Amino acid sequence: MEVSTISLPQRLGKAMEQKAEEIGLLPDELAVELLCESLNGELDPEDLVDHYQALSEKYLKDAQELLSKEDFVQASEKLWGATASTVKMAAAKRDLKLEKHGSLWSFINGISKETGDKDFIRFFGEANVLHRNFYENEMEKESVETLAEDIEQLITKLKRV
Repeated sequence: MEVSTISLPQRLGKAMEQKAEEIGLLPDELAVELLCESLNGELDPEDLVDHYQALSEKYLKDAQELLSKEDFVQASEKLWGATASTVKMAAAKRDLKLEKHGSLWSFINGISKETGDKDFIRFFGEANVLHRNFYENEMEKESVETLAEDIEQLITKLKRV
């Protein structure tokens, strides 16, 4: 999938990163949210699906590189970003927009009930543990690597729903 990039002056980029962290998003997600708001929600749902898919692929690739460099804190956050983006992609396929952390859980619970597959809940819980690890730096190599495998399974499952 082809993606476009934009360049920001460093000061604006830092401000975007800080704001994104404050509200629990990754900077790329915040940028698209702001774009959607400025367009009054005029983005086609397929555009959102493509956006979230591209983000998920980027974050998963970044996580794999960070794991190979043994940067487990940053890898944890990228794995969380890949998961959250994929959940949002699955929702966008159903013409739903998930904006809050709790809405991600609600969507995952619904998918689990719909499919009868509780791994959606288990694996999403693991993604949340990785998200916490970004802030707490409490997990060892084996833990992060093991959960990374489950996150890849979750992403594969979500792409099918």
